[in-house]
Amino acid sequence: MKNLSPIDIDHHLEKLEFALAISQTIGDKNKSAKIRAQLKMIGYNKQEPGT
Repeated sequence: MKNLSPIDIDHHLEKLEFALAISQTIGDKNKSAKIRAQLKMIGYNKQEPGT
């Protein structure tokens, strides 16, 4: 990932967390695993979404 500002990283994390929630809801385990790997690479946000 390029050098992004903290705001851009937070935005990207939020999008990935939302995509993970959707993929888990529809039961797509492959997509969920890929998204989790991306989140792990970036680092989880310690803050609840929307706060």
